Amino acid sequence: MHSISEPSRAVSADTLVKNAMGEMRDLKVGDESKLKTWQTEMKKLIPNVRPGDQIVIFCSDTRRTLVYLNDSSTGEVDDQSFCPAVMSVWLHPQTKHQAMRKSLLGH
Repeated sequence: MHSISEPSRAVSADTLVKNAMGEMRDLKVGDESKLKTWQTEMKKLIPNVRPGDQIVIFCSDTRRTLVYLNDSSTGEVDDQSFCPAVMSVWLHPQTKHQAMRKSLLGH
């Protein structure tokens, strides 16, 4: 389970999804068809966030990815490729978010 956002400012769901999709494209995670599918799923799951909100993405040992905002479920995706793709935004070695990567990996 990874907490991916504890923003110090309000961020719209559209901005979060757009930025995540841009990073996945830059990292070449998935083809365009898969990226469109993931974008549709993310739009269903990712909410607008306010300062202090926490989004948690849980990659289960099944095919499902579970998403929570402040301990409440925002939904799930039944696609084993979704969670690794989303996590690449923060955990891929070439991510633009190196500080977040180091924090999540405990470095």
